[in-house]
Amino acid sequence: MFGDKIKAFAQKKYGADKHLAAALGMSPQQLAAYTAEKRKPGFEILQKLAGLGCSVSWILDDDKTIDELNNSFNFVKGDSENKGILDLSGALELSNTPASRLAQLVGVSPATLDSWRQGTATPTVEELSRLFNQVVALALSSRHAATTPEAENPPTQATA
Repeated sequence: MFGDKIKAFAQKKYGADKHLAAALGMSPQQLAAYTAEKRKPGFEILQKLAGLGCSVSWILDDDKTIDELNNSFNFVKGDSENKGILDLSGALELSNTPASRLAQLVGVSPATLDSWRQGTATPTVEELSRLFNQVVALALSSRHAATTPEAENPPTQATA
């Protein structure tokens, strides 16, 4: 399923797979391995896709369609009047984490996170990378917890 989504993103944003491959710094043959689902995209590829405007949550979520691509997890709003303002609503929803806790995990104050949202401050590449890493990690752990059934007979604790 993720292969079809990468291919759809390539067509929608770049017009052809070879242009997305170039933007990702790989050969068209390497990209074809991902679109044919012979290889799964790792963290580095997902990070590059996110940097190009592709929603990581959309790639990883089997339930979303191509029509939801534009409404998914985009960090920077694209219209000129909101240029430079981080749209964190998708990140907060995806990570299922309050803004104050996400700020703490990223290593910034809640006020700093809020200033990014308002466009009065700009995060560094390192801060954006930490934000991305935390959101993906939280989303994956949340997804794992939601899909892992509880044991019917949990082991008993030993007493001393």
